[in-house]
Amino acid sequence: MRGTVNKYIRLSLIGVLFTGTVGTASLGVHSLKAYASDEFNAAGHSSPSSMTLFSQPPWPPNVTADDEANTIIGANEKMEYSTDEGLNWTAYDPLCPPVFCGDLTVQVRIAGDSVNYIPAGFIKTLTFTADTPDV
Repeated sequence: MRGTVNKYIRLSLIGVLFTGTVGTASLGVHSLKAYASDEFNAAGHSSPSSMTLFSQPPWPPNVTADDEANTIIGANEKMEYSTDEGLNWTAYDPLCPPVFCGDLTVQVRIAGDSVNYIPAGFIKTLTFTADTPDV
């Protein structure tokens, strides 16, 4: 005779993100934890097992290049930038903003947050050009 399970599985959702067009949606869950009863655990102990699902990355930031001042307009401390096609990323510091001189392509995104399971955002690409000397 088969035994029945009279315990429960508890699921806790920390964050949900809905996006999409009418009639469709994608679901992003920041954290999902399932707690199994003794009947499910071979060791005889009730213990949590966790599974993490990532939400959709943040949209590209609303930033622009000020090619005359060689700076990024609209960047803040939640963003990071790359000058090597995304191989390395540097946190944007609004108190000491970077200056981009010469012909340079800069990628900007919202930084990821590993504590809240938020991946790094989509990238906005900015182009800076070398300054021409006054004649």
